[in-house]
Order: sequence, then C-alpha cells, then structure tokens
Amino acid sequence: MVCVQINNWASYQPLTNPPGTACRPYPDYRLPGWNRLSAGLHLDDMRKFFEDPDGGRDYTSELARIDPGDTIGCGYEFATGALFYTHNGRRLPVAFSGIYLPRHKYDVFAAIGVEGECDFDVNFGGVSFRWKQGNEWVWKIEGHVGGDIAGGPGLGEDIEEELPAYSG
Repeated sequence: MVCVQINNWASYQPLTNPPGTACRPYPDYRLPGWNRLSAGLHLDDMRKFFEDPDGGRDYTSELARIDPGDTIGCGYEFATGALFYTHNGRRLPVAFSGIYLPRHKYDVFAAIGVEGECDFDVNFGGVSFRWKQGNEWVWKIEGHVGGDIAGGPGLGEDIEEELPAYSG
C-alpha cells in the first residue's frame, strides 16, 4: 500500500489538477485517467477516470468540491489493486479495484495533471499525512518499492529489480 498527498492548493484550477496514477511511458499532454493504464480524479466535476477519455464516471457524493487549502490524497493497495482517495484526512470509498495487477508487470507512478499556472505541495510521506492511517509503515513507499531510502530490502528477491523495456 502506498499513499501520496497533495496539500495547499494555493492557486486552484480544478480541471487542470487531477491527482491519480499512471504507468510509463505516459504522454505529458494527457491528464491522469485519460490514457491506457492511468487513473485520475478530476476535481472540476469530481468524476473518476480509468483509461477513459470520454467523461469518466461519478465517484462519490462524499466529495462535492475542493477548496483552496484542502488536501487530497491518493492511496493504492498493492494486494488488491484498489485505488482510493482521501479528502482532508478522511478516506473516501474505493474508486477502482483490480487495477495494475499483477503488480510485477506494471511500473505505477503518482501523477498530477497540470495545465497553466498552479501552486501546490506534494507529500510522498516525508511529513505526516492528514489521513492518519497513511502514516503507518504498511502505507510507506519504502516498504513496497525496491527498498527503503537507505538501501534496505524491499519486497524480496521474487520481484525483478530491472524496469521493463518499452518500445514506441
């Protein structure tokens, strides 16, 4: 499980700041969720997108809008392939399940779509998350992605250390 958090939306352009995930290579001119192997929550209409360039789907009535200063988090459960969001420290329902599986076949990265001028902070766990469970070890990136920052063990020897080659 991994969690990232976007803090302090100082200058807020909702359509242009969808948080989510994407696999590489990903075109830099497309927002998360619009292309193959990507997911995003578009904050202008609160619709979720997974490989969907055509308008997305409704997500949850628990999230009506985002205001400047709000915090949005994105979490991914490796074991189930579940992706969910948090809003100001409260976990929201699972947006997608069974995505990016089997895990060893996909390089999944946090993604934030931006267009034009914007100002926000991103937290990959260097400081405490507003969603308190995200601060537990099981949610830290170091426990899942090729070892910790100090070079310790990650998932074990059964996962290939080399990234897959892409043609294109």
